[in-house]
Amino acid sequence: MRGLAALLAAVLVLAGCSTEIAGTADVPGPGTGPVVSKYDLQQRLVGAMPTDPELAQLDLHWSSPPLPFIESENSRYKFIYDCPGYLPSDVAIQAAEYGTAGSGSFDHGTTLFVMTASYRGPSGPTAVAQARTFRGCIQLPGAVRVPLPPLVGADEQAAFCGDTTDSFGFNRVCILLLARQNAATVATYSVDDKNAAVPPVQMETDLPRVGQMLATALTRA
Repeated sequence: MRGLAALLAAVLVLAGCSTEIAGTADVPGPGTGPVVSKYDLQQRLVGAMPTDPELAQLDLHWSSPPLPFIESENSRYKFIYDCPGYLPSDVAIQAAEYGTAGSGSFDHGTTLFVMTASYRGPSGPTAVAQARTFRGCIQLPGAVRVPLPPLVGADEQAAFCGDTTDSFGFNRVCILLLARQNAATVATYSVDDKNAAVPPVQMETDLPRVGQMLATALTRA
């Protein structure tokens, strides 16, 4: 679905425009926090991803089922994977899980990309505080922070949305940042429509529901 390409591009664009970094005094070092096996951490993150019934409530289904992020010599843990630099809190990430869900057709569709990370110590809210300094970029004109109702289960939250129109039609893209204790989620929700003259109005009703679904899932991390 073309929405996936727009979604991933938006993550890269918005993350690349971060211009401020919050304080890092409460970010635990690599050796602090309780010792938990990598297997147990990853299993908890699997449980913290939206379930099939939860996705179905939003007419979504996994198009790329959740998978663990595997560190390598050239690919380290990052809360915002496409950001050119690292957030100070990235040093505290212990494990991460990601997946993509979607629905619809070429004429109209939705896409949801989700990544949830587990941290040493209660660094989830710190990660969101550092990441929420996004600014609008030229590839997503007018991207602004948008209000969300308080999401039950989230200690910290933020959302940013912007619109684009191209040869494929209209795209409305929102980035959601949620945190709870030792975990944080970054998600991109994209609604696209082939008819550029009719912006998809469903985003206004969908976004709080998507946010609450992700916040509920985060309580299982």
